[in-house]
Amino acid sequence: MNHRKPKRQELKKRGIHILLCLVFIFLLCFPQTARTGAYAGLTLWANTVIPVLFPFLLASNLFAALGMASGKWYAVLLGFLCGYPMGAKAACDLVKEGSVSQKQGQWLMCCCNLPSPMFLTGFIRIPVVTWAVYMPAVVLLVPVFFFRKHKNMKTFSKIPAENQSKDSSKAQPEDLPGIMPFLEQAMEASVKIMIKIGIYMMVFSILSVWIQNFYFLSPFMRTLLLGLSEMTIGISTAKSAGFPAKQQAILCAVFCTFGGCSGLSQTKSVTDEAAFSMKFYLLIRLLHVAAAVLIITLWHF
Repeated sequence: MNHRKPKRQELKKRGIHILLCLVFIFLLCFPQTARTGAYAGLTLWANTVIPVLFPFLLASNLFAALGMASGKWYAVLLGFLCGYPMGAKAACDLVKEGSVSQKQGQWLMCCCNLPSPMFLTGFIRIPVVTWAVYMPAVVLLVPVFFFRKHKNMKTFSKIPAENQSKDSSKAQPEDLPGIMPFLEQAMEASVKIMIKIGIYMMVFSILSVWIQNFYFLSPFMRTLLLGLSEMTIGISTAKSAGFPAKQQAILCAVFCTFGGCSGLSQTKSVTDEAAFSMKFYLLIRLLHVAAAVLIITLWHF
């Protein structure tokens, strides 16, 4: 067993090296595709994501800095109303603040990290998709009612305890003049997260433009790959491809519940401090996808 781990790590490292070499070759051979995808991703990020997400992200980080991110309903409301990846961010805040345990925060992230109702009703405009996305999520929320804060629960962070105590001694709320230091701290954290999200959107938009050139695939498979890569692009393609109503609804529901690889990456970027298991999150997402597809399949159009 001891010899297998180094071998697996070595194989994984070689695989990453090969993948990076292939990406570099792709960028050299298809610079126009890379430019088009990067421009599309950054345009979507600048024109849509920043105006919509940044104010909520700033408010969330300010709540966390002031110690106001407490209570499981904080994650439920913020996740359901604001959409990806605010549910995951709120669950991470609760774990850091000590309101819930790491396992409870993990479950909250799986329940609350979904597209907002405004996105579903305003952009997709297929009522059955809203039902298919939120009905399983409501069922998953049932265990949340039984979450209880354990006594003497410690806040969770990757920062060693010694460093935490030093940092906390330097930045106690009563020692800081007014709200400005908290606001600046929240702004720094929000900008850092937004930059990560923008880079992920750019990378997966490049991948999406590349997938759009896979003419050897059927329109359905090409749309499926697009949505599994980047949710918004996949939904736009599914709505404009002329698929039957039920097939279109299934595709949109799959993309919304899975979130796309871009959504998974964004979720990972805002939950690093809580070290949630992305394998468990992915498993719940796949079960959610199956439930959404079943609901739409049984729905009478």
